[in-house]
This record gives sequence, structure tokens and C-alpha cells, in this order.
Amino acid sequence: MRTGEKSLIRSAGLAALMLGLAACHAGPRSHDVLLVIVDTVRSDHLGCYGYDRDTTPNIDSLAAQGTRWSRVQAQSSWTLPAIASIMTGLDDRTHRAGMFDGVFYGIDPELPFLPHLMSRGGFQTAAFFNVIFLDACFGFNRGFDHFDCVGSVETANMRDAGTTVDRVLEWLDSDRDPDRPFFIALHIYDAHLTYDPPPPYASAYTDPAYSGPFGPDWGTKSDVSAVNQGGEAVAPGDLYNLEGLYDGEISYVDSQLGRLFEGLRSRGLSSTTLIVVMADHGEEFMDHGGLGHGHTLYQELLSIPLIMSGPGVRAGFVDTTLAGEIDVAPTILAYSGLPVPDQMHGVDVLRAHSGRRALPASLLMTTGGRVAIRSGDEKLHWSQSTGQSVQFDLASDPREAVPLAAVDSSLVRDAEFFWATPALGHPAPVSLAEAAENALRNLGYIR
Repeated sequence: MRTGEKSLIRSAGLAALMLGLAACHAGPRSHDVLLVIVDTVRSDHLGCYGYDRDTTPNIDSLAAQGTRWSRVQAQSSWTLPAIASIMTGLDDRTHRAGMFDGVFYGIDPELPFLPHLMSRGGFQTAAFFNVIFLDACFGFNRGFDHFDCVGSVETANMRDAGTTVDRVLEWLDSDRDPDRPFFIALHIYDAHLTYDPPPPYASAYTDPAYSGPFGPDWGTKSDVSAVNQGGEAVAPGDLYNLEGLYDGEISYVDSQLGRLFEGLRSRGLSSTTLIVVMADHGEEFMDHGGLGHGHTLYQELLSIPLIMSGPGVRAGFVDTTLAGEIDVAPTILAYSGLPVPDQMHGVDVLRAHSGRRALPASLLMTTGGRVAIRSGDEKLHWSQSTGQSVQFDLASDPREAVPLAAVDSSLVRDAEFFWATPALGHPAPVSLAEAAENALRNLGYIR
């Protein structure tokens, strides 16, 4: 079958799905859903994933009460395409939300979209977002009854986790319909550069004697570029301080999530709520010679946490099967008793699955497409522009330091097939100036 014919069939199936969903509603009120996406948190900086610092006692407690996935791959190493994959159940070659040739693109309104599907299924929906790329200009407002997005080009203007949790609790008290189940999507931005946690978290893991430049004001785009392009050196003391501030941000976020979880308990909602906690991507601390994210597809940027806890979710269980961001939407839909669109690439990870999976990730905002394919613990890096491949065994070499002598030809074919995936729908270009104007309006700087 030709590519064009496949696209037509997909489009027709999608149209039929959207028509049919109008008649679909959730059954008797039985559960709620809280999806928490913590920006820029790599899995190995959480206690429940083996970190030696006690950064996340509340998330660790949630994991002990539910299921934690130990091998979870992000589908991109920066926010816009990664969260688009979370919400659509599609990889970024399919949804194409991201940046190509200097132009930003949002989510096509014809694509399956988790909040829209939950709303059609009878859920009261609310969003609390904290970055410009989740603004309505990029299509992330679709399906939300309540849409609260605060964002700006400058991270200094972001809303912190504590204020965001306040907004969620206020919504639960003032706007929640007790006769309908709710779906809340919460995005927290604090762990993104620049790292400037409030006290006492600012000094919890840093060296009090440190006086170098890598402090809470470091981390602009030009700062990161200077390091990643070799123009500025990072000494061990610099890295220790920067990573300590990052851990302070994670610890502060964890404290506020603990306050949110307690808020659910005090309102009698914890026993009826599926809580999903995850990240969109990770962060590099010179693991492969750089800082920040969005520039490589190594595991420090793609290995993310995924934890679910709630009615019917297995408690104290660690699931070692390979999972991805694309699995979150179909899992929440299936858990909620709603149909999962055939177009979604993900699976319901709360159900047992067997057989081979080859999960893709890509980096499309740089010159020449780069792809990573993971199957089990085998991971291939493939360059579209050069056709070159390198492979690692994550079981014996989790830091991807020593390439294997040979690559698996089936993984190369997976990468080539992934790159040939046609877009599903037609994502529209987004003016960043327009999105910034909306963000500034939300912050109250303009009317």
C-alpha cells in the first residue's frame, strides 16, 4: 500500500472516530484522573529510582502505593513535541508538533487528543500549565473546560509549583462538579533552567562556600550554548553546585506535590483518583559533554519517571516492561472505560503485554534528523543526514559510553521506517510572538 493511500485511510478512520465519540460518555461516576507532568526531571534523580539523595519522599510514597515503570522512554528531549506525544499517544514524526527549519508548529485539531477525548467521555476537564509551548496557540487548550496556562519566553516569569498547586486546590473547591469525574492535567516547570529554588531547598544540596558563576542566575539560552559549543568550561565545583540547585528544585516540587496529594485526601478524593506522575524529558549534567536538554537523544534526556497510583492499580509494583510517553493517553483512556483511538501508537501499560517493542525518539529541531530506537535494553542512534548508526547495550552500559562493535540491522530498519512516517493531519505554524503575547497577557503585563 502506498504512503498516500495509508494517509487517506488514517484520515478517514480519524473522522469516523471523532463522529462516533459524540455518543460516548463515561459510565457512573467512579474515579477521577490527575495527570502531573514535571518538566525536565530525569528518572535517576528520584529516590524511588535509586537516587542517593532524599529528593522525592512524596513521589516515593506514591510509588510505594502504586506501580512504577523502570524503563520509560520520552519521545523527544524537549517540551513541545514530548508533551504533544503524551497528549496524543503519537510519536513526533506523526503529530509533527515542534520546530522545523526555525518555524514552530502546534497540534493539529483533527488529531486524537486526550483532554478532548476525556471531555467527550463525560469528564470535567481542567489544565494548569506553566510554559509557553502549552499555550492555546499551540492547540493545548482543546477539550479543557478550564484552561489556565501561564508562560513566557523568560523562565524568570514562570509560576512556581506552590502557586500552581494553590490554583488546583482552589479549582477543586470552587469549580469542580461533584457529580462528574474530573480530569486534571498539571504541568510544573520549576526544575527547568534557571535553577532557583526557594529556601531551604536552595541550599539543601549545594556547597555554601561556592562563589562561581554557575548559580541560580545561570542558565539562559546563551549560557547553555556557550558550554555545549565548547566556549565555556565547567569545573567539578561548578557542576556540583548546578546539580545541587537542580535537586533543590526537584525537592521543592516534591514538597508541593505532597501538599496536593494531602489536599486530595482531605477532600475525600484520594480513594477515587488515579494519579499519574511523570516527566516530559530529562536533563544533562555533562554526561556527554553538555548541559540542558534538546540537543541529544542520550538516556539522561530520554529516561523519565512514570508512576501511577489509584483504585485498581497494583501497589508496590515495579514494572520492567518498556514503556513510552505515547502509552500515557491510551492507558488513561482505557482505565476510564473510554475507547482508545486506533491512530494512537501507544498501549495500555496497566495490562500485560508481550512481544517486541521498538520505541522511537527523535530530535528534529537541529540540522539533520536524529533518531533513537530502543528495543528492550538495546538502543540505536541513527542519523538521517549521514545514515550512520551506533548502538549501545543499556543493561551493561546505561550511560552509553561504549558503542557495540556492530549494530542490529532490524533496529536500523526501524529507524528508517520511523523517519518515513507521514504526518497524520496538517499541523499549523505558530507565531512565537503571538504565543509570547498571550503568555504576557496571562501574567498581567499587557491587557
